[in-house]
Amino acid sequence: MCRLRLLFLPLLLALFAVAAGAEPLALDRSWSGHTINAQMQAFADGSGLRPSAGVLGHADLFVEPARAGAGLGGTAHWMRLQLRRSATERGQAWWLVVEPLNLFDLRVYRRAGDGGWQELQSGERVPFAAGREREWRQFAFRLPDDGEAVTELYLRAQDPGGASFPVALWHEDDLRRHERIGELLLGAMYGALLALSAYNLFLALSLRDRAYGWYVATTLSLGLFLVHLHGHLAQWLWRDQAWLTSAGRVLIPSVWGFALAGFVMAFFQTRRHLPRLHKVLLGVQALYVVCFVARLAGLHGPSAQLLTIFPMFCVPLVFAVAILRLRQGLEPARYFLIGYGTVLLGTLLFLLRIAGALEPSTLTELALPVAATLETLIFSLALAARIKQLDRSSQAAFVDELTGLPNRRALEQRFAELAARDQPFTLLALDLDRFKPVNDSFGHHEGDEVLRVLARRMQACIRGDDLVARVGGDEFVLLLAPGSGEAAVSSVVNRLLTAARETVHLGERRHQLSASVGLARFPSQGRSLAELSRHADMALYEAKQSGRDCWRAAVRAV
Repeated sequence: MCRLRLLFLPLLLALFAVAAGAEPLALDRSWSGHTINAQMQAFADGSGLRPSAGVLGHADLFVEPARAGAGLGGTAHWMRLQLRRSATERGQAWWLVVEPLNLFDLRVYRRAGDGGWQELQSGERVPFAAGREREWRQFAFRLPDDGEAVTELYLRAQDPGGASFPVALWHEDDLRRHERIGELLLGAMYGALLALSAYNLFLALSLRDRAYGWYVATTLSLGLFLVHLHGHLAQWLWRDQAWLTSAGRVLIPSVWGFALAGFVMAFFQTRRHLPRLHKVLLGVQALYVVCFVARLAGLHGPSAQLLTIFPMFCVPLVFAVAILRLRQGLEPARYFLIGYGTVLLGTLLFLLRIAGALEPSTLTELALPVAATLETLIFSLALAARIKQLDRSSQAAFVDELTGLPNRRALEQRFAELAARDQPFTLLALDLDRFKPVNDSFGHHEGDEVLRVLARRMQACIRGDDLVARVGGDEFVLLLAPGSGEAAVSSVVNRLLTAARETVHLGERRHQLSASVGLARFPSQGRSLAELSRHADMALYEAKQSGRDCWRAAVRAV
């Protein structure tokens, strides 16, 4: 047994050495801008409480390749890097850059002059200037130049709301160019979001449409979240207030989620069309308020974790609302689905990067701001299409679908306008004679065509301020504007009778009809539409009794 142990011990030690003592990274210019997590070794401290002295220098703990993220939880993720500069890179300025979307606690350990370890504290838990060695929104640290010797570094990343720690090496010249391009692209996206917000705020104030107000709130909170997410709020506004940087990652998206739920309710008019889902959306808003308050109370971990879980419930809910409203006939819901799907894809890449399932890259870093900008633009188009459809629907509510003439609602509205002037005007009740046989002999389709022809003729008989409305099968009501003397009224009525007598040609078929008209005057025969119509109907009945194809005026005054 003792001999077996002696035989296996060197083998075990050799395997251990392979795992713990991988070849140092050979640093040359080709590594500039590349993620090196796969070239690092990892150790996960599940408790998150292990002191640094129990990790630093203990290469035997690091037996797995490092990842760029590790999802939710309080685990402290340690990474070990060994590198040796090539001859051409000795004396050159290099940077170790950690580019997370969020990271609460980041610590970097470098060899100090006395052989010990120098700790650099960074992340959202420390102020901006104190946590960086470079004036930049990302976490950048100078890479020691140890000449031909091997450089050894350790990183510790911890975030209960989703640890993301992509590590890259950058040459000074390449990093400076990378900074300029990134700031330019992000600035363009921020500007686009701000411009769309300003434009739609003007529309919100002009149209007094709640959907536009919620859209502006959603866009501004989303833009603020992106500015925070990419480190610019900490760099520009909160340099000395670390708690705002840390709290902002929960507070700002909570406001965004609250505003988005409000926009969904206003855009789709869920209170009226989807009352049950409307209550669910109100519940979603309440949950975002709870998340907001929890973070203000100092519950960083639970609130960040809840915020990460919310999309699993909210995304299917919003899609369900959009699809149901589309099936109910709201065509702008198509725009909404495209826009929401776009930002969902960007958010998915964002969450996968946080969870460590995707390696960091320019695509995954800019996926959310690009998607958010496109979503905001598409939502703006959706709002414009919604206004047009609502306008068409509003106009359709006052139009007779068959003839295109104003309907009873339009008649009531016009009567109220004329009555408010308190000037005399005339109401005509017109009924077609011998129309029923057309329907009975040729069918309702034929009758509909006859009505369309006669409606166009009647429309041609009136003046610009007059109105002719279809109020029933073959029943029409006309309002002749104030200022119409007896001669003018008589002229209009006679034109109507003549138009009704003219033969209606439909293909080879000819239909001969006529009309009977009853006339009543405002205010002598009534001040309400019902009262005036009753007197006009009585006069119409007299015209029918007198042989049809004629008109009679109401004579009894009120």
